[in-house]
Order: sequence, then structure tokens, then C-alpha cells
Amino acid sequence: MYRLLVSDFDGTLIDSDEAIPLSTMVEIDRIRRNGVKFAVASHRILKSILDYNRDFPFLDYVISCDGAYVYDVVHRKALVKKPLGASVIKRIKKLYSDCEIFFGTVHENHLCKGDVVYSTIKNRRVSFDEFYETHKNLVYKLEIKFSVKKERDNAFQEIEELKIPIHLNKIDRKKDYRVEITSKEALKTLGLEKICKKEHVSLDEVVCVGDSDDDIPILLSVGKSVVVSNGSKKVKKVASMQTSSNETKGVEKVIKKLF
Repeated sequence: MYRLLVSDFDGTLIDSDEAIPLSTMVEIDRIRRNGVKFAVASHRILKSILDYNRDFPFLDYVISCDGAYVYDVVHRKALVKKPLGASVIKRIKKLYSDCEIFFGTVHENHLCKGDVVYSTIKNRRVSFDEFYETHKNLVYKLEIKFSVKKERDNAFQEIEELKIPIHLNKIDRKKDYRVEITSKEALKTLGLEKICKKEHVSLDEVVCVGDSDDDIPILLSVGKSVVVSNGSKKVKKVASMQTSSNETKGVEKVIKKLF
């Protein structure tokens, strides 16, 4: 019997319109009422995911920023906090000062251009030095934005060669390409283990659904691993089950079949 369902977000739970089908929400609600916990594991910041929880609450836990910040939604409590670190922020800012950099906190992605950091929520801007002094211990991930994929890939390799104790990930968006950086101690698998310990659930009792290569470690750690049909070739090789795409309610079909 499975007691915890974990789903990736982009490319898995939400469709290309960034929406979760109502029927999928209803199915998640059904299994939660039957005692199954539901969690999202994503590279997104916490607020970006919690925004979906406002009108139709469906979340028990969120593993955000690829494991850097893990949140108990029901009890409104952080279970894991692994900020990126002040020295990493300054070093990356210095190396890629000509690029747009997004600093992800719990509540917002702050956009840095040159020596100015813009806050979209508060509609204000401050100098990088001012932002750094107030947020240096509150940044859980950063993303360096590139308009050309080759430039992104070259930057990814350059940062790898620096041997900085961080995790790197490539993110392909509709209009740009990004290098994502999180703390070396930030892992989706560790976030999942924290949730399982709190809920007294074994990893064998967990179902995980994903689509991209960075989902592979967490998929390999659970009792039942599922890939959506739009997932990568590498994920399809390691997953024990395949469902339909995120455009055709793949996660919902998993719930109906396994729960």
C-alpha cells in the first residue's frame, strides 16, 4: 500500500498552460481524505507553488528549490532550510555580472541586472550591495539567464570546473536557457527522507512521478517510480512505470491506477 505521492511540477503535474486540471485536483483530494499524503518536488521557489494551493488546498508538503527549502504546508512549518551561501552569491554575481541573474528566496525571484536588483512584488529596486546585506542568508537558489543554449552550456561547464561546492542544473524555458545553482546540501531525496521520517512512512511506500533528468535520484529512491510520456529518455529507462503526458492528465491516471 502506498502512503505518499510525490510529483514533479513543471512538465509533470501542470500542463503547458501552467494549470492543474480540476479532475486531477479532485483525485488528489480523494486520496488525501483516505490518508495518503501529497507532495510536490520542484525547482520552483515555495510561493510559486503555494499560489496553486490558495483556492483548492491540495498540498501536504512542498520540496522547493530542488530540496533547498522543504515546507510542511498543513502546519506552516519549514522542515529543511539550506540557503545557497553568501560567498557563492558574490562569486557568481562577479563572474556573470553582464547576465540577468534571478535570486530565489522563499517568497520571490529577485531579478539582478548589473548592480541593480528589482523586486516585482514590492515594485522597487535596490543596489546589489543593499540586497546582499539583507538577503545573503535568504537565497535558496539562483538562476543565470542566457538567450542562447550554447552560451548556457558553456557557462555550466565553466562553473563545474570551478569546483565550488554547489549543485548545478540546466533549465530550458520557452524563451531562454538557464543555469540553476543550489547548495551542495540541497537534495530532493533528502527532503523526501525528512518528510517520510515525519510521517513514519518508508520509501517503499512512496510513489514518485517525474519527467526530467534531475528527477532521477528521487525516482530511484522510492518504491514506485513513474515517468510521464513527455519525459526524457534517461528517465524512461529508470522508471518502473510510464503514464501519459502532462497534457493528458498523466498524474491523475497514476492516482486512479495505484490508489
